[in-house]
Amino acid sequence: MADTRDLPASRRDVLVGALALGGAAVLGTAGPVRAAAATTLRVATGEADGVKGTLDPAYGNNDNDAVRAGLVYERLVVPDESFAPQPQLALSWKPDADGRVWTFALRQGVKFQDGSPFTARDVIYTFRRLVDPKTASAAAAVLSQIDPDGIRALDDHTVEFRLHAPVVEFPLQIANRFTAIVREGQTSEQLRTAGIGTGPFKVETYVPGEEPAIFVRNEHYWQPGRPRVDRVELRAIPEPSSRIAALLAGQVDIVTELPALGLQRLEASPDVKIQSARSSFWHGLAAFTDVPPFDDVRVRKALKLVVDREQYLKAIVGTRGTVAYDTPVPPWQTYGLPETPFKRDVAAAKALLAEAGHADGLDLDLHTSAADVGLVQIATLFKAQAAAAGIRVNIIQAPAADYWTNIWLKKPFVATGWNGRAADEALALEFLSTAEWNETHWRNKAFDDLVFEARKTLDETARTELYHKAQRLIQEDGGALVLIYADLVGATRANVRGYRVHPQKVTFDFSDVSIGA
Repeated sequence: MADTRDLPASRRDVLVGALALGGAAVLGTAGPVRAAAATTLRVATGEADGVKGTLDPAYGNNDNDAVRAGLVYERLVVPDESFAPQPQLALSWKPDADGRVWTFALRQGVKFQDGSPFTARDVIYTFRRLVDPKTASAAAAVLSQIDPDGIRALDDHTVEFRLHAPVVEFPLQIANRFTAIVREGQTSEQLRTAGIGTGPFKVETYVPGEEPAIFVRNEHYWQPGRPRVDRVELRAIPEPSSRIAALLAGQVDIVTELPALGLQRLEASPDVKIQSARSSFWHGLAAFTDVPPFDDVRVRKALKLVVDREQYLKAIVGTRGTVAYDTPVPPWQTYGLPETPFKRDVAAAKALLAEAGHADGLDLDLHTSAADVGLVQIATLFKAQAAAAGIRVNIIQAPAADYWTNIWLKKPFVATGWNGRAADEALALEFLSTAEWNETHWRNKAFDDLVFEARKTLDETARTELYHKAQRLIQEDGGALVLIYADLVGATRANVRGYRVHPQKVTFDFSDVSIGA
């Protein structure tokens, strides 16, 4: 809060305030404000942004960071909608016999936005920086198998990765939000606001905490005919009703995230197209397992038994989602658990609390915020449901702009949500003992060993069983309550073409987006 109080009123504040007061009427327009010949694409995200925002892919942690990265950078490999690896800056890849050495053939003729050629040196620089402890990127938990001294250029367009141990699905592991390729030599300070990538747009103006951020066409872009617009304006509009009003009024062209419910006005509008994608994006609660009372597994199990997950589903996403059972990997995704482990059992929860010394109930502080869709509802529902077991919940709501910076990872019991990811990335990023974003402080060597063993197991059946065992440990012992998987919902104006909601949530491709008449 101290940081933001000292800033002058930003353009974002002005826009959001105007939208909250009535959208187009306040801005003095009765419809789209884009000039007829303009090719400016106006994008609104749904997560609060602020002075901690970044363009550096090594430190991206919210949707706004991901959109900025999607405009400016590209990765060697990207996941498709079923989380299978697809080429982007890499044309192909191959492992050695046991999956310890991987060789990537890079796309030739690609240039960075400053005109310099993309080569193997940029790949080496990017990945060595990500795994360097001095960088302190959350990527290190996912990429820990990379030997930084084992990344080498076989020629200008071929890179070899030698790993500490075999990884059968290495291409998919590097298809995460952190691995966007940056130009060799750019410092963290430069990358935060003026990063140079090979993506379809380059930075014109980006000042963290001020909006909109402006991006303009990359004249060196390697895909012929792309991008299809000249300029992108990006702003965050955390309040859902304001995002909906902005889209209906034609003040934005794309809204990257919408709530699953309350979209009747958009659904009835011929000027708007709603999109959705089934995703492993999950909503839930996270408790520090090394802080009382959550350091007692009986308390953690009681919290899991007292929740009515169907009620969360109905209240937060309706039919646009699925009930979850404390694993970030849904049953329809590769390595997802097929079974439903338990149902709500208040009597069993009360018995566990009594065994743990809380026969008279329990008092808990639960932190939440409107920083993202569903967080406040999660906390409110938990308070109501937990009361049945004598758990008295005090909800503490933080300002949206501060939540992911000053509350999440710092308070012992919080409402949370995680973007959709492939199984190994989700398990590693959220639950490995060494993970920078281990939000439950759960450190379990048996779990770590299962994940590392699964990565190098060639037999698919055996590998699946190892990932299953790892997830069951989270369910039985961990501090995360993964309550629902929410479909991702976004929308565009009807004249926008080429935009698709991706189930990974942090994958954005604006290169083929165009605006019609």
